Amino acid sequence: MVSWRFLDTGHRDGAWNMAVDEALLLGVAAGSSPPTIRVFGWEPPTVSTGRSQDVAAELDLDACAGAGVGVVRRPTGGRAVFHAGELTYAVAAPAGAPPLGSSIMEDYRAIAEGLIEGLSILGVTADLATVATDPRGGEDGPSPPCFVSAGRYEIVVAGRKLVGSAQRRSSGAVLQHGSLLTDDTHLGLADLLRVRDESQRETIRRSLRAKTTDLASALGHPVEFDVVARAMRLGFERAWKLNLAHGTLDGAESEAAERLATEYRTWP
Repeated sequence: MVSWRFLDTGHRDGAWNMAVDEALLLGVAAGSSPPTIRVFGWEPPTVSTGRSQDVAAELDLDACAGAGVGVVRRPTGGRAVFHAGELTYAVAAPAGAPPLGSSIMEDYRAIAEGLIEGLSILGVTADLATVATDPRGGEDGPSPPCFVSAGRYEIVVAGRKLVGSAQRRSSGAVLQHGSLLTDDTHLGLADLLRVRDESQRETIRRSLRAKTTDLASALGHPVEFDVVARAMRLGFERAWKLNLAHGTLDGAESEAAERLATEYRTWP
């Protein structure tokens, strides 16, 4: 069995968080980094966009600045996500490294199994979305937020999306990361999008509220980041039948992350 590492890098800004994910992907591809599961949070709260999105068309950058919300692109695709009350996970590994499979969908499913087991430890019964839904935005408005739709093998509770994920495969390596919502602050994304009018903003807000849930709502009480992080680590260990060794970024990874963070901070 491949030896995996577990990282908890705490709460950092969006540029550093995304730079670390990319550094891990590059390190795994080069054979210098071990397969890794990482958990982290965001300080300050940040909107991330997919790597191909038109940020100026999607986000009200003045509103983000006024609210003290950072903006960063992800190294993966997808649509806008507001990272505030959540635990974010990332998996970086060689393609096909057990227990990952040989395809995008096999990897989504394997990772979902670890997340669902972690949620069960917290007392949440979650399921895999079996049919993808993909609402489209109009020409005169932003793309629907990521959490309005659920892809196959994303995680739902009573039909409402709890975990949203995105994946990138490059040079024989896989990076998948995603947001596990811990409270309802993600609903604030509606106030940060560039919209046609306030009616459209309210429609987005209602859609987010109707189609998403969070740990606090599912459990009936708040849950601390550290508690969720421990449950996720144990969930992956149980689902994947392995021991996750606690670790830290090594020197090369830290250096790559700092270099890449500079690039993320100068974008867009």
